[in-house]
Amino acid sequence: MSTIKLNAEKRIQIGNEFEAFYRNKDSKAKKEWLGAIKNFDEHKDKIHNLCNQIVRKHQPQEDVDTIKRMISKYGNNGGDIFNDHCFYFETDCVDDNGKPDTKSMNVDFGLHRDFACSYFDKALRASGKDPDYENKWEEKKNPSYYTAQTEIEKYFGWQSESSGSGKQNSKIKDDWNDGYNIEVIGTSYCGERRFKVDSETFEVLNQFKIMQEKVVDTHKRLYEYIESKMSKIRKGLKNYRTFDQAKELADEVGMVLNETILDTGSSMALSIYNPKALASLLADNDEEDNKADIIAQFKLGKLNQAVN
Repeated sequence: MSTIKLNAEKRIQIGNEFEAFYRNKDSKAKKEWLGAIKNFDEHKDKIHNLCNQIVRKHQPQEDVDTIKRMISKYGNNGGDIFNDHCFYFETDCVDDNGKPDTKSMNVDFGLHRDFACSYFDKALRASGKDPDYENKWEEKKNPSYYTAQTEIEKYFGWQSESSGSGKQNSKIKDDWNDGYNIEVIGTSYCGERRFKVDSETFEVLNQFKIMQEKVVDTHKRLYEYIESKMSKIRKGLKNYRTFDQAKELADEVGMVLNETILDTGSSMALSIYNPKALASLLADNDEEDNKADIIAQFKLGKLNQAVN
């Protein structure tokens, strides 16, 4: 069998295979990301119900119905009712000097771009969009960044989609937001409404915000995990001359790499050139932080107790 020489196109094809391998791998980073989504899904409706109870306590349904009748009779002069998915909560506390104080927090159920890219990662990739664009070009905003951003915004409905495969998805944002709307007395400025809660409820709501943030943070860490592998692999592939060298690397890391896919000066330089040595650099070395896990489980237990 003749030796298959590598060129730039073939190296990209092989690199894509390695990236898919590490993206599909059941790594710690991927488990944490999927776990964060699962945790959010298990609590979002419970917390939304809690928010609804708080809002109705401060703004009884009969008051909402009264204003609706006033609007029906007097139009814009009858008052304001708004369907909102963004809420500000506050609770009493003491400052560092022991003086009475108030702290507030915003709980927003709306679909925002960073969360959407994390939560809908698989669907975006299936449609040819890049959910990692924000992480990929975090510091250097080149034209590719804005192209990817525009595609994402059209997909979810932040920008209008006049034609193409994204048209049927243009209501994703609206459907998501509408599913979490609660009738409130007032205008669209959610910051003008402050709902008072006790300290325990405030902490439960804060834990939910942390859950939302974890969906985004763990998605970024998954990208960083894959990119840490791919940066080494790209350097290796750049110096591999034949397919057999790439195949040897794939075998060493436990990945299937077939020839059929080709149909369609640093400190680690010496290791990068050697497939076995590069494979050892790609090995995962996850260290479990038991203390952090214990604290997280304790907080999760408090949250489950509060919303169940």
